[in-house]
Amino acid sequence: MEGNAGPPGRFLGLLAPIWFLALFGFCASAIAQIQGSAGDSGSKPFTATVAIREGYDSNPLTQSYQTSQDIQSSTYTSIQPSLGYNYIGLQADAALRYDFSGTYYPSINQSYDIQYAQTVTGRYTYQFDPRTSLTAANNFLYTEQPQTAQFVQQGISPLVQTNAAGISSTINNLATLELDYRVTDRLSMITRWNNTVVSQGGNSGSGNYMNNGAFQQFRLDFTPETVGTFSFDYQIYDYTSDIAYRDNQQASFSIGADHTFLPELFFSGRAGIQLNDNYGLTDNPSVIGAGGMGSGELEIGANPFASISSTWNYEQKSFVSGGFSMQVQQSNLNTISDSLAYTLNLSWDHYFTDKFSVIQSFFINLAEFTPQLTQEQTQSLFPGATYQGSGQQTTVTYQCKFAYAFFPYLSAELGWSYTSYGNYFDLNNGNGGSFTRNQVYIGLRGTY
Repeated sequence: MEGNAGPPGRFLGLLAPIWFLALFGFCASAIAQIQGSAGDSGSKPFTATVAIREGYDSNPLTQSYQTSQDIQSSTYTSIQPSLGYNYIGLQADAALRYDFSGTYYPSINQSYDIQYAQTVTGRYTYQFDPRTSLTAANNFLYTEQPQTAQFVQQGISPLVQTNAAGISSTINNLATLELDYRVTDRLSMITRWNNTVVSQGGNSGSGNYMNNGAFQQFRLDFTPETVGTFSFDYQIYDYTSDIAYRDNQQASFSIGADHTFLPELFFSGRAGIQLNDNYGLTDNPSVIGAGGMGSGELEIGANPFASISSTWNYEQKSFVSGGFSMQVQQSNLNTISDSLAYTLNLSWDHYFTDKFSVIQSFFINLAEFTPQLTQEQTQSLFPGATYQGSGQQTTVTYQCKFAYAFFPYLSAELGWSYTSYGNYFDLNNGNGGSFTRNQVYIGLRGTY
């Protein structure tokens, strides 16, 4: 590898999870022999995997190609252990999973040449009776590397933020509580509450927010293959920094259907309207006039909402799926604009043989910004502010991984990942923060 490898003690810190994984795997094996899996003696309650990769990253710090400085690239070493536990009982089941990722970039040779990510996912479901069940779930993510496809839809900047103190991390926690209830043999309901907390360090701190929401869906079985739906979804976003009308609330109403064409082919579609209300400034009717813009609240916007998806399981372990959505999403830019986003997802898992497989995924998100204030109104409300006008933000990711299983517990991997991100506004912007990134790697994965 090129560049300074850095203090050996810091790299050995990456190996600590491996020793923990080995110890935990031994204990899990001993427990599994005694306990088994409640309600299902044929499956293991504990699972463990570890992947070790060597690769090359063309832009590990997501530097903009508009800057005058050279974009820094680096080889890297990555260690990714994962632990899981599953419980299946007569009335309850639970799952818990921990994922760790540590990546070392020798060419960076700074305090942030080792970057971490940790995810803890948990779910518990209790079946009160054949008609009623309650599910509690939580997903906690800590990362120093952006997960671009996920971040842009949540209003999180998909950039690596560095400063004199090191690298800034992102914490994203999603908690849900869902009640499934069948009213009659044909009518059922889903009621869900969700809470999201986003905390970003460094220059992205103004994008921190808490989101609470409620979702209600009625499902009517027209036929064994077709289910009609009517849904109501309400979400409220409270930003830590109340600037530029970033606080907002959304309400959407939609109708749709889920249809099973064949046991292997499934389709789901929704269409409706989404109302968006931005607010967040102190009342100041003397700025523009009584009510409206000067009252700290913008006019309620109405936007179309649509979502379709389909999955085709054409072989036992092979499938292709796709989805498209059109909806208002949170913006990671401090702009007084609504962001109407068009998102396309495609994925393909294919097994050439029992041992040789490929996994591919493609994601594109186009967010269009339409200003809710004129240039004169913007400068009246925010003296000295830069007016950007309308604009758009485009995010594209593609991932491809080939895997060959030498044994049921050991496989080799070869992969490539591509990311492109850019935003452009009509006035005073250019392509701020735009970057491209390529990652290639080869590695081994062990599975327990």
